[in-house]
Amino acid sequence: MNTSAFVAGNGWLYRFDPRAKILLMVLLCIFFFLPITLLGLFLSVLLVIAVGWRNTGTKNIKGVFLSIAPMLLFMLLFSPFNVRSGEPLWRIGAVTIITVEGALQALRLACRFIGITYVCTLLFATTVMGEIMLALRFWRLPYKAALVVTLSFTYIPFIAESFSQIAESHRLREAALEERKNYIQRLKDLVPTLTSVLVVALRSIPNLAMSLEMRGLGRSERRTSYRSLDSYTRLFTDFVISITIVTMLWLIFKA
Repeated sequence: MNTSAFVAGNGWLYRFDPRAKILLMVLLCIFFFLPITLLGLFLSVLLVIAVGWRNTGTKNIKGVFLSIAPMLLFMLLFSPFNVRSGEPLWRIGAVTIITVEGALQALRLACRFIGITYVCTLLFATTVMGEIMLALRFWRLPYKAALVVTLSFTYIPFIAESFSQIAESHRLREAALEERKNYIQRLKDLVPTLTSVLVVALRSIPNLAMSLEMRGLGRSERRTSYRSLDSYTRLFTDFVISITIVTMLWLIFKA
């Protein structure tokens, strides 16, 4: 199980200290919920996406947006109906369907959702998993909790990649072009694909358990690590940069 969300690159985010990167991620997630203007929120999210595109490329951005597209579409379709007061934007007869305030609230929620998702994605896309675990332990997160986080972001891409490979192999076995155009047949084809993915996931459990045992999980001895973050020599500077970035955004875009 060697799949991860890491994307190889050489941008400035890759040289940023993982401990400061976690601080920046948390501060940005808090910033998205502060009382700032909608335009400021939109520009901040756009800035984060631009930085991510500069460091990880277009393919990574496309993958992130494709993964959150169903939830984002659901949010944009149904969130405006939660706000009933304000200036009508769309009405049928005397019944107001969507108000201006409702539409603006939906856009704000969508920007927050995109921003938080992409900020967290950038952490795992620009930092190898071992360094993330060391950074989490630097912030006094217990080893077991840090292990759960890193395993989750390793196991989920592993299952997703297995699903893509199995679906592709089943697609190559399709006999006729008409079957590819039949949506009912596509839904039926999901059953053997999901079954195969479940088998792969179950077969990986013994290997994962053996790996955890070899790492000494459950022992009472103090843990050591072969890896370290000593190669990052600008921790204080990166801390200052992280705090300065969020502070400047807040001063510029506060409501």
